[in-house]
Formats: sequence, C-alpha cells, structure tokens
Amino acid sequence: GDPRRKKQAISPIGSGCIAQVYKARLKKASGLLPVGSEVAIKVTHPNILHKVCVDFYILNKISSWIEAIPYINLNYLSMKDSVEQFRDVMLPQLDLRVEARNLRRFRRDFAGATQVAFPQPLADLTTEKVMVESFVHGEPILKYCEDGLKSMKDREELATIGLATVMKMIFLHDFVHGDLHPGNILIDRNQSVSGKPLRLNMIDCGLVVEMGEQDHVNLVRVLGAFIKKDGMQAGHLMIDTAKKCQATQLDVELFCKGIQKICEDDDDNNFLESVGDYLADICYLACKHKVKLEASFINAALACEIMEGIASKLYPTLKVQHIALPMVFRAEVMHGLSSWKFPFGKK
Repeated sequence: GDPRRKKQAISPIGSGCIAQVYKARLKKASGLLPVGSEVAIKVTHPNILHKVCVDFYILNKISSWIEAIPYINLNYLSMKDSVEQFRDVMLPQLDLRVEARNLRRFRRDFAGATQVAFPQPLADLTTEKVMVESFVHGEPILKYCEDGLKSMKDREELATIGLATVMKMIFLHDFVHGDLHPGNILIDRNQSVSGKPLRLNMIDCGLVVEMGEQDHVNLVRVLGAFIKKDGMQAGHLMIDTAKKCQATQLDVELFCKGIQKICEDDDDNNFLESVGDYLADICYLACKHKVKLEASFINAALACEIMEGIASKLYPTLKVQHIALPMVFRAEVMHGLSSWKFPFGKK
C-alpha cells in the first residue's frame, strides 16, 4: 500500500512530557469493551526515566540553592519539599500500570455519578510502558469558556460540576487529579441518562496527589478555617502542623494576626474564590515570620486555584462557598472534627 497512508495511520493524536497517545480499535473484546471499540493507546517516550531523573536532580539543586539564600527566609515556602513531593508523585507515573490503577480508583470514587467520568483502563492490555483505555469523545472545556458559543445555563452547570468534583477529591477522597489543566477535561453528553446531561470527562490521570490520613486531617482543618474566615484559627493550625517552625512567640502572634487580617480585608470573597491572592499573601507572611508552609497545603490550594480559574471563566458569578462549605462539613464529620451545626439550608 501507500507508505504515506501507513505513516499517517500510526501518527499520534497527542503527546505530553511522559508519553504520546494513539487511537485504535479493538480486534478482540477486552474487559467490558466489545470488538471494534475505539481505544486510546498511551506509550511512554524512549529513555523517559533518565530524562525525568535528570530534571528532578536539577530542580532539587536549584530549590536547595534558592532556600539557602540568607536573610530572605525562602526556605519557609517549602520549595524543596514541594519538588520532592512532586518527584514522589511524578516518578510512579512513568509506569503506566500506576495510571491504570489511578483510573480504577477514580472510577470507584465517582461510581454512580452521571456527570463525571473517567476512561476505563484495560488491564489485560496494559504494561509498564503501554496503557490501553477506552477512547473519550468530547469537546475541550475551553470551548465552553468562549463568550457566545455556549449557553450560560450550560456554562453554569459545568462550573458547578467541575468545582464540586475537585472539592470531593480534596476534602472527601484524598485522591486529587494532579494535572487538571483545561486540556485534560473533555465535555460530552451522557447518552445513557434521561435528558442527556452534560458530563465532564477527566483524562490523563497518571499524576495524583494523595496525602495520607494525618496530613489530610491537617489540610481539612486548615482549609476549613480559611473557608469559614477564621484567620486566627487557620494561622495557629498552620503553625501547629508545620514540620519545621523557628518562629518566636511574637512571630507566631504576628503571623496569626496577619492571616486574620487577610480574611477580614477580603470580606466580600471566600478563600476558594481568591486562592491566588490569599496564597501570595500567606507566602509573604510565612517568610517574614519564619513559619514553614506544608507542601500538601500549597499543592491543594493550587488545585483549588486551577479549577476555580476554569469555573470563574465559565460562570464568573458562581459562589464557590455554596459548593465548598458542605464538602468541608462532611470532611470534618468524616474525621470527627466537626463541632458546629450544618447551616446550609438557607442561601
């Protein structure tokens, strides 16, 4: 046959830093997918382990050097810790069997959800360097962010679903998609449900953040205090849970008062609606008063910021606290932390 057609037939449909993706059809049934089903085949790049290890070696050296600069206290931003935490979640991603396990976990966590979906991995066709999963059709979520292309009703619905999904990952599941940029969210309609509602399909699930029970309890307490605008409590919790703190008693007092002032000055907004602004101010206070921020707090806050940014682009007037507060309450109940009544019946 024509060699140009053969070359075109095996061209990837997408490529990332770890792997590239091809589209194919099953020649025989696998799992729940029948013969002829469309699948995505993810294949890691050659020598990717060596390349990633070199990158992390360089990042580790740079972050260590920056933290060692005297007088400016940048070590309290946990840059080196964040690099190490990123390394610990990134290196397993090089084994595509890990991504297949992540997909099974997400599908379990959101089993029964009609407006959130994840590809189905095919275990019998997946190896360390190759993963086969069900192919996801859909439009990139950015198409819904462009004014005039989609109805405001659809945009509000997607903003609400997206935020609720990420809040569940952070507060209830402790299993967060670590690469939630708009290119990894595809929108379709669930044809198997009455009314064919909009559905978010989240793909490329190799990178996840999972904190463990104690760190998750700490995160719920800190973010819960911020969301409830209790700055003094949030400040004290951040200090109590820090693995390294050289702050004096005066520094502790000033740090907590600074956190409280951030909450009071931004009275019209909520932490999850202004994560970027909050985080910049918190980092400044941490450096100034020698309070080491936990990497898990920073990573969770950034996950909130990314999804909040997408949601605000979809529907700028969406009130995040109406979605976030019930999640915080449920997480506090789950961890036995709740000491206040559920006040969300009224808006």
